[in-house]
Formats: sequence, structure tokens, C-alpha cells
Amino acid sequence: MYNPKRRRGLSPKLQQNWEGPYTVVKKLNDVVCRAQRLHTAKPKCISNKDQNIQELHEKISSLHNLNLSKDKTIRNLEIQFEERLAQAAERTSELESRKHALDLELERVSKRENSLIAENREINNKFVELEKNHAMLVLELKNLQKKLDEEAAAHRKDLDSLTADKKRLLSSTEEANLEALQALQIKLNEEKTQRHKLEQMAVSKEREVSMLTVEQRQLKLQFQKLESEYMKEVEKVKALSQDYEEECQKRSNLQSDINSHLSEISKLKTKEKQLLQEINNLQESKKSLEDELNKMKMMKSMDDLQMKELEDQLEAETYFSTLYKTQVKELKEEVEEKHQLIIDFESERSNMYHQLQLAVARADSESLARSIAEETIADLEKEKTMRELELKDMLSRHRTELSNKDATISNLKDKENDYKKTIELLTREKEELNAMVITLQEELKNLRNESANVDDQIQQLNKQIQQERLLKLQAVNKLAEVMNRKDWSGKKNKSSATFELRKKEKECRKIQQELTLEKEKYNQMIARFNKELSEMQALLYDESQAKLKIQMELDSKDSEIEQLQHKLALVNSENASFSSGIEDNDDGFPEMRLEGWLSIPSKQNIKRHGWKKLYVVVSSRKIIFYNNEADKLNADPVIILNLSKLFHVRPVTQGDVIRAEVKDIPRIFQLLYAGEGESRKPGDSSHLEMSLPKDTMQLGALEHKGHDFVSINFHMPTACEVCPKPMWHMFRPPPALECRRCRLKVHKDHLEKKEDLIAPCKVNYDPNSARELLLMANTIEEQQMWVSRLRKKIEKCGYAAQQESRGGSPRASMRSTSKYQPQKSATLPSNVMSNSAGRK
Repeated sequence: MYNPKRRRGLSPKLQQNWEGPYTVVKKLNDVVCRAQRLHTAKPKCISNKDQNIQELHEKISSLHNLNLSKDKTIRNLEIQFEERLAQAAERTSELESRKHALDLELERVSKRENSLIAENREINNKFVELEKNHAMLVLELKNLQKKLDEEAAAHRKDLDSLTADKKRLLSSTEEANLEALQALQIKLNEEKTQRHKLEQMAVSKEREVSMLTVEQRQLKLQFQKLESEYMKEVEKVKALSQDYEEECQKRSNLQSDINSHLSEISKLKTKEKQLLQEINNLQESKKSLEDELNKMKMMKSMDDLQMKELEDQLEAETYFSTLYKTQVKELKEEVEEKHQLIIDFESERSNMYHQLQLAVARADSESLARSIAEETIADLEKEKTMRELELKDMLSRHRTELSNKDATISNLKDKENDYKKTIELLTREKEELNAMVITLQEELKNLRNESANVDDQIQQLNKQIQQERLLKLQAVNKLAEVMNRKDWSGKKNKSSATFELRKKEKECRKIQQELTLEKEKYNQMIARFNKELSEMQALLYDESQAKLKIQMELDSKDSEIEQLQHKLALVNSENASFSSGIEDNDDGFPEMRLEGWLSIPSKQNIKRHGWKKLYVVVSSRKIIFYNNEADKLNADPVIILNLSKLFHVRPVTQGDVIRAEVKDIPRIFQLLYAGEGESRKPGDSSHLEMSLPKDTMQLGALEHKGHDFVSINFHMPTACEVCPKPMWHMFRPPPALECRRCRLKVHKDHLEKKEDLIAPCKVNYDPNSARELLLMANTIEEQQMWVSRLRKKIEKCGYAAQQESRGGSPRASMRSTSKYQPQKSATLPSNVMSNSAGRK
């Protein structure tokens, strides 16, 4: 063990050898810690940037959809506005005619009113002047009273001051007293004269006020008389103006409606402009974020390179550290040996000192030992101060880095909350659009019902026309008989019959014209409804396709978020121990995300059209297929399969994929899943026929006792499950049938002769919902790895697991058999692909 007491007696070279490796190891540990911090901070920033870009994409698409819906509403409002304008124009013309009549009456009444108003104005002017005079006088009185009060108060103060002065003057000399008394008497006389004048002024003003009050009373009486006459005239005017006001109110109401519609249109236009501005801003922010992302990626690549270099340095330094440790051990041993020798020498030296007992030598030795100790202590103190300074710098850097990281985390959380709010708003707008679509569908249903009613009316009219035609024929026949009986000499009877005939012909022509008009109207209505229906269907299709694409992009982004969260968890766990490995699964594979390149059949005939390579990513909930890794970065998947809808996964046999090459069969495996768990990229139909339900792909299938038989020829040894006759031949095999569900094999003759030997099918499933997908790995080991990993995923969160967790039982097709049993190889037709709904 290292002992500082021993170190005091060592040489400086040994001390340097002792401390050098420890300082190198400490520096290396500091470098490694910094590299780890940089490595943990970079993926967080990149994931946040990806989230921001995804949310901006979603916001732009939703704003685009909103803009389209707003355009439609604006068009509808403009049409309604034009109709309202036409109605308002008709109404205004009627109102103007009535207004003209009322204006004439108003002119008569206004002449009388003007004369009365002129008289009233004169009286009012007089009354106003008198009131003004009265108010002025009242103000003057108030002012004078205030002045009097102020002067009385001042007088009292003066009196008080005079009495005080008198008391003071009594004590002073007589001459000074006389002069002061004279000055005070002069002041008193002046104040008395001013007060007398003010009292006279107040009396004169009161007289004037009393005169004005008398005049005011007289004017009030005159005004009351004129007011009674005026009220009578006003009542007459009111009776005439009420009608005018009603018409004006109607006109103002119409104008207010027009103004409200105009304001709505202007608001919608402003909203449209705001949305366009927001879209432009979002696009700019998107560009800036993409630039930042690219920069961050460049920084990440640079950091990765630095990390690799640092790791290489670390390995070299660890190697050197081991060497240094071995050297340190050797040096320790040497130091201990030398220390023992020193102890021995010191013991001998002490003995010699004791023997000689030289005081001078003792003093010299003590001074030397003291100087050496002081030097060593000074060196140690310097090293200690240097270490403390380095520690302080490291702590300050660590604190600043922590504060910066906390600030960035808080900012990112705020951004996340804002984006969540925008997503909620967008979901609300989406719900409103869905409600609009439902209302439009209901209107379409109503229109269809109306068209059905129109058809019934047309049928009734046709029946009426036929009845009228029959009546007309009967009338013509009767007229012919009457004409044959009568003599041709009667001209009057002849003219009357012809006149009636002409009348009926005219009526028939009118009815036919009406019928043609009704037919044209009906055809126009049908054409209009069909056009609207087709437009609505096209809109619905576009909306559904856009929704599907956005959903697929969301699923791919969810998988990326999940991957980043997994990486973060790994990084957090690695902070505790840098060199800790990844935990292994039960099957020996590491607990990481399953992804890689797989091939699927490009079309039904594999030999002719071959396979198409796709990049496959398996998350906790979905299996996502991309055309390439660039599409993965852009979140543009081709196919997405829901893991909760997967029935099973298994490797295929030669009988399942007869069209594939023999060397490829060990690399191929099959997925069986429910049709509702699949979503495909809109417009991409290259792989559509590979996952169609079996009854749509397989023509010529026969159903018997629940079996789904397919015609087949066996060239390998197989036995009939009903009779002992052979069912195979190398060159001319007999016609045979195989059930696609339970794989029962029988001769075709048994079904044609209607023999009751075939047992009912043990497997039941819905052929419309079950689908399959063939996948080919690059190697056999990869195929085994994919099958085992996917099987575990299906056991955890597949169809059967979901049904059990809900408390219900899975389908009967899941119940039939629990494990896959390999079938005998057979030669199937080109359009048959093995359906293994009953094998899982």
C-alpha cells in the first residue's frame, strides 16, 4: 500500500515514477467521460428535430385540407349571397314604391310641422335667454356671498391681530402705541366702506333676480300652451311616420343581412390569407429545421469519428496503463527494499551518533533533515493546489453543461406541449370534416328518395296518358259508328263532330308536351344528382387515400420514436457502466429492433416476375415495409401489417411454392394475417394480388360439407383418405381434390358421384378476412432468425394473445391445431398458394 510517510524519504525521480501513471489514468478517464456525454446528447437532439419535422408535415397537410374546405364554403356562401341579393332587389323596388307614396304625405305634414317648429323655436330662444340670465345672476350672487364670507373672516383675523398688537403695545412706549393705533384705525375704516358697497350690490342683484323669476313664470305659461298644440300635431305625424318606420326597418334588416354575409365572406378571405401565411411560415421553418437536421447529422458523423479515435486511444492508453501498473508494482517493491536498507543504515548511523556523541554532527544532521522535509512539503503543497484547481475547473464545466442541458430539455418540453395542442386542434377539425361528410351523405340519400318519388309520379302520369288514349279511341270509334248511321247530308252534325275531334287532339298534344317537359326536367335532375354523387364519391376517395397515407406515415414515425426511446434507455443504462453488454434473449439474439432486407413476390407467378426487395422494420406493434432506406428516413412505407392481426408464421415447403426455385425454398417463410390488419400505400398496386383473399384469387374452387376443394394432380406417392385406390402417377395422374383448409385429399370421382364418404371439414375460418404473404430472406440463418423472432412477437401480441387478453376466445381457425405440421410435397397449379389458417 502507498504510504505518504515513506515518500518523504524517497528521491524525486522515484516520486515522479510513482505519480506519473496515476495522472495519465485520471486524464484518460476524464476524456472518456466527456466522450460519453457528447455521445448521449447527440441522439436526443436528432430525435427532437425528427419529431418537429414530422409534426410540421402533419400541420401543413391539415392546413391544406382546411384551405380546400374553406374554399368550398366560400363558394356556397357566394351563391347564397347572390340569391339573397336578388330577393333584396325585388323587395327594395316594392318598398321604394310605398316610400314614394308616404313621402308625398310626409311633405304635407312637414309643412305644418315647420310652421309650428318656427314658433316653438322663437319661444325656446326667449326661454333659453331668460334661463341664461337667471343662471348668471345666481352665479354672481354665489360669488358675492363667497367674497363677503372671505372678507368677514379676514376682518375677524385683523381684529384678533389688533387686539394682540394692543396688548403688546401696552407694554412698549406710548409713542409707538399711538402710531400703531392710527394705522389700524385707517385699515378698519377702509374695510367698513368696502363692506357697505358690497351689501348695496347684493341688494340690487336680489331685486333683479325677483324680476326675472316673474318673467320666467309668464314665459312658462306661454310655452305650455304651445306645447299642447305641438303634441297634437306630433301625434298626427307619428301616425304617418309609423308606417314609414316599419318599411325602413324592413329595408334596414335586409341591408344588415347583406352586410353580415359580406362580413362573413371578408372574414373567410382573411382566414384564408392567414392560413396561407401560416403554411408559408411552416414551410420556411421546415426548411430551417431540415438544414439544422443535416448539420446535426454532419456533427453526429464527426462525433462518431472522434468517438472511434478516442476509443482507439482508450485501448492504447489502457494497454499502457497495464504496463504502468506492472512498473508501479515493481517500483513499489524496490522502494520497500530501499526503505528497509535506509532503516538499517539509519539504525547503524544512530548507533554511531550515540557512540561518538558529537553535538555538532547532530546539529548538522538535524538541519539537513529539516531542509529536505521542508522541500518535500513545499512540493506536496504545490501539487495539492494544482489538483484542487483542476477539480474546481472540472466541477464548474460539469455544472455549466448540466444547466445548458436542463435549459434545452425545458425548451423541448415546451415545444412538445405546443405541438400536442396543435395536434388536438387538427383532430377536432378532422372530426368536423367527418361530420360534414356524414351530413352530405344524408343529403344524397334524401335526394335519391326524391328521385324515387319523381319516378312514381312519372309512372302515374304514363298511366293517365294511356287511360286518356283508350278513352280517345273509344270516343273515335263511337263517332265513326254515329257517322255511319247518319246521313251525309247533315252538315251541322259533321262540323260538330270534327270540332270535338280537333279539341281532343289539341288536349292530347298539350298532355304530350307536358309529359316531354316533365321527362326533360326529370332527366336534368338525375344528371345533376349523378354529377353531385360522383363528385362526393371522388372527394371521399381522395380523403380516405390521404388519411391512409398520413396514418402509414404516423405508424412509421411511431416506430422511429420507439427505436429512439430504446436507444435512449440503452444510453442511460450505459452511463452507469460504459462497457456493459446488451442483454440476450432466450434464443441467443440481442434484445434490439428487428429490421433488415426481405423479398416479396413482385407478382403472382414467381418464376416469371421474380422477387422484389423491401426493407422491413418490426416495431412493438407493426411490421413496416419500405422500398429502400431513403423511404424509411422520409417515413414513406409501402405496406404496414398490424402485429395484433397476425395469426402465425411458418417456413414453407416445396408444395406451397411450386413456382419458386428449389434453392430459394429454405429461405422463404409465410405470414398469415387478418385482412383488416393490412394497410397499403395509395396508388401502389404492384403487390396487391399477392395478399388477396383465397376465394378471390382461386377460381374453380368447390365447396362440399364445409370443405374448400381445389383440383390438383399428384405426381408423388399420396393416398386417398376415403378409398384405398392410388391417387398419384408420374405421367398421367388421376383427377384429385384437396381442401385448402384442412388439407383433406380425395379422388374427384367421389364428389362427382355424390358419395357420402367425405367427412365434414374440421377447420372453419372466414375466407374474406384471412390473407397471406410470402417473404424470402437473404440466407437460411436469417430466415430462421426472422421466423423465431416473429413467432415470439405473435405469441406476445398476436391475434390469439389479443383475444385471450380481452377475455374472449379466438376464432375456430386458431383452435383447430396448435402447431404447424409439414405436408407432403405436391404439384399445385400456378394460382394456388398455401393457406395455413388451420395449421396454427
